[in-house]
Amino acid sequence: MQSLYSLLPSIRIKYCRCKLMINISGAGVRGLSCALYLLNSGYEVTIYEIRQEIGNPVRSPGIIKHLPEEFLKKTAAKQNSHGWAFRREWYEKLLAKEVLDNGGEIKLKTESPHNSFNCTGGKSIAPGWPKSGTQYELVNWNGGIMINRNIPKEFNLNSISEDRFCFERGDGLVECWIRGKLPRPKQGWLEIMSGEHPETSSEIWADESVLEGEDIAKNIIHSLTEQD
Repeated sequence: MQSLYSLLPSIRIKYCRCKLMINISGAGVRGLSCALYLLNSGYEVTIYEIRQEIGNPVRSPGIIKHLPEEFLKKTAAKQNSHGWAFRREWYEKLLAKEVLDNGGEIKLKTESPHNSFNCTGGKSIAPGWPKSGTQYELVNWNGGIMINRNIPKEFNLNSISEDRFCFERGDGLVECWIRGKLPRPKQGWLEIMSGEHPETSSEIWADESVLEGEDIAKNIIHSLTEQD
């Protein structure tokens, strides 16, 4: 997390009808959660996202420990002993809808202003993801989605260890991620994903991005309060 004094140059603020407008770069879970917290605190927010669609391409796992009840069916979530496995892209779209419903604005395929607050994380440039983030030191994780049979021997269904995990979602499909090379099932993967994430699986849950986004918003508010 950035120090308090370093937040101020990263935030682009302007007055809009007597309310503060805050610009955020990145419409992933982190940026959307940051925006929602700010909107609920009375600020006006615009999110800038270089991708053409919220939630796609998928570069982060669909696992979360705490999921609002109204999101369960809408994200094809299925509970396990560790939390919930769900469709992350649908979750991000629901968060984006909440941002819009609460008066926020999201600009897709748009570069953020130079001094917007950076909520992009540490993703590198990839097809469909044309801009890199710079915030964190991350390692490469690879994931795949498959039907629930002939799961590679490297995975155990509905289990998680430090460098891999594998869970069944509510849509009947299985999502597996591993730090390093992804093994191939006999019938192949239906979808392959890749992204940079913290080294240990305990820090990969979507909850971590939610909390980081909310913490960023709290620091922004605190900084603005000090300016007053």
